[in-house]
Amino acid sequence: MDIKQLHYLCALAEHRHFGRAAQACCVTQPTLSMRLRQLEQDLGVALVRRGKQFEGFTPEGEMVLARARVLLGQYQNLRLEVDAMKGRLTGTVRLGLVPLSCMDLSPVLARMRQQHQGVSFEMNDMTADDILAGLEQNTLDIGGGFFEPEVLSRFRSLALPEQGVVLAYGAGWGERLPSQLTPRSLTGLPLCLPKTGMYFRHYLDTRFGQAGVPLQPVLTSNSVYRLMRWVHAGLGCALVPAGSVLFSELPGVQCRPLALPAMSRLGALVMGSDGRASLLAKGFFEVAAELWQRPESRVF
Repeated sequence: MDIKQLHYLCALAEHRHFGRAAQACCVTQPTLSMRLRQLEQDLGVALVRRGKQFEGFTPEGEMVLARARVLLGQYQNLRLEVDAMKGRLTGTVRLGLVPLSCMDLSPVLARMRQQHQGVSFEMNDMTADDILAGLEQNTLDIGGGFFEPEVLSRFRSLALPEQGVVLAYGAGWGERLPSQLTPRSLTGLPLCLPKTGMYFRHYLDTRFGQAGVPLQPVLTSNSVYRLMRWVHAGLGCALVPAGSVLFSELPGVQCRPLALPAMSRLGALVMGSDGRASLLAKGFFEVAAELWQRPESRVF
């Protein structure tokens, strides 16, 4: 057994396909398959269910996979610690963000690059559940989004203050809006919203339903960019979490607060517990915490 075999096993779990896993590991599919069979022979058990294509892992495979993820995390931390002893921090910070959390982490990335030129970043749009799974499985270093308070207790987290909801609108819409925005005052307004199934959309549906105002959007998307373009073009208005630089920096786009009760989930940055988190994750978190304490450089 060697570290590459464990890496191949984890890649197969991530991509669920032999060819894509091999491509991600920069080897041929026969090489990856052969090395995994050698691992099975060394351990004396079948790890992978094979048919015409990948069909999942055996119970023994799931157990070995869980241990492999821990060992790979420790191996990566060892390499990072050696680099840190040489006075440098290198590697890729893997981030997962809920798109509609509207976090602007560019100040954190810029500051970390200033401090550590050998650091790069991988950004992934993900659901909150996928982010938590990625942190548990060591396929992510940092997550950002909306999380239940009890979930945050299992991780190291940097909670962001509740800022509420705003209505974003383009040129020509300001004079059509009432002086005070409430769910009922938005009746008949062409709205662009997150897709059904996303947490922020569920929150909006619940709150508007309680006010007796069903939401009937003219556009739904899981892409903040598409919501931005719709609003910027003047075709409608969007309901988004407050504090989004993606909207406030667009020429002609304005935001006004909407009176709604607070969300049950909290906006937060999260990483694994100190015992499992990588040096890259810890370094990123330290920079984020430092910037967050400065009013002029807010993360959210």
